[in-house]
Amino acid sequence: MWSPEPGAAWSLRRRLALALLLSVGAVLVAMFLVLDHWIDREIYQRMDHTLLERARTVSNTLQERDLAQLERLMPEYDPDGHTEFFTVYDAAGHALLHSSSSGGVGLAAGPAARGTPRYYDVTLPDGHAGRALATRLPGSVLEPARHSQPARLLVVATEREGWDRTERRIHFTLLGGVALALLAVLGLGLLVLQRAFAVLRRAGDAVARLPADAPPQPIGADFPAELRPFAAAIDTGLQRLYASAERERRFARDVAHELRTPLAEMRAIAEAALADGSPAAAGEGLRAAVAASERMRRSVDTLLQLSRLESGLEAPALDPLDLAVLVADLTSALHATAAAHGVSVHRTGAPAAWVRSDYGIVERIVSNLLRNAIEYAPAGSRVECRVECADGQCRLAVSNAAPDLMAEDLHQFGRRFWRKQSEGGTAHHAGLGLALAFGLAQALAVPLRFELEEGCLAAWLGPWPTL
Repeated sequence: MWSPEPGAAWSLRRRLALALLLSVGAVLVAMFLVLDHWIDREIYQRMDHTLLERARTVSNTLQERDLAQLERLMPEYDPDGHTEFFTVYDAAGHALLHSSSSGGVGLAAGPAARGTPRYYDVTLPDGHAGRALATRLPGSVLEPARHSQPARLLVVATEREGWDRTERRIHFTLLGGVALALLAVLGLGLLVLQRAFAVLRRAGDAVARLPADAPPQPIGADFPAELRPFAAAIDTGLQRLYASAERERRFARDVAHELRTPLAEMRAIAEAALADGSPAAAGEGLRAAVAASERMRRSVDTLLQLSRLESGLEAPALDPLDLAVLVADLTSALHATAAAHGVSVHRTGAPAAWVRSDYGIVERIVSNLLRNAIEYAPAGSRVECRVECADGQCRLAVSNAAPDLMAEDLHQFGRRFWRKQSEGGTAHHAGLGLALAFGLAQALAVPLRFELEEGCLAAWLGPWPTL
């Protein structure tokens, strides 16, 4: 059963969790700072607005009434008050009037350079932290202002402990919300990661249980959309590995199949030569063994080329070539082979047929088709290779008499080691020629098809576009 290394799995999980925590935490911290700044500004604005309203009320009241009346109207400034305070200064900075709650201690006037109205933090007469506002007062009932006299300075203050408590409460609420949000995001993230890892573990177990001799089944059907490309890549890799292994197994089977007969033949030859004991028999046996080994070599080369073509290790080189010249050269080279089988080879068709293709591959295909036709054609018959060009396309055909073939035999063409068991073939025919021809034609992306009509077999290769 497949299982990841615990250290590696946890390391990945921790890295992902840490990345999630840091990213979400950074966003939440930024939100907290922005909200904290906005709340602080809002609290200060409300506090300053309250101070401004109180300053207006005190100013208006002092213009019309005395201090005793003001304290009756605004009890927060009476001697028992300990949250609200005010002080009136003359132009020289001397305190003219205190609220009874001040206990005779004046409020600091704050930095004069800031002008009026000015808001500032202050220590209240009772020692508590407060917020103050300094603003101009035209005059008072105690000392009416003359037109030439500078205006008086009114300083009002309020205790900010209540405001600070509200601010701290909001801060703690925000911090708690941020912490809960982080925990929630981290928990959900870990849950999602756990499910993702569970899916990957199931896929790993499925891959580990795949049989070596069966095509791999697709994985990742239950993968999230983000992981499906990963699953598709794994499926593609597994298919390629299986195809490669299958080619290796098929190659081994083909080699074993193909070498079995020549090896048995060589053993029989050697045993016969040993039994005879004469030098002539020994020489004949050696010549037969050499011929058998050459057939083995050709068969192995053919199988190797088929394997390279199927695996994509070989790619065709597309160059201009004249099909008519190629066919002429091959038919001339095979005259002796044809004569040994009692058949004749003829070339017909166009005198020139220029196309773009791989010369070596086309030569191998046509050679295999001609050799196959010579091998199976009845003695005294004719093998014809014809080149046709029409409508901007060229193709060639190899035809021979095939009286023993049936229409259903055409479906076997191209299958490795298949041979028609009849008088036409030879015991030395490997059954690989047509398989190689089909493989080579597929590599060129050129059609190869067979037709059987009135006892005549025709192999059609092409078409190619003319140059």
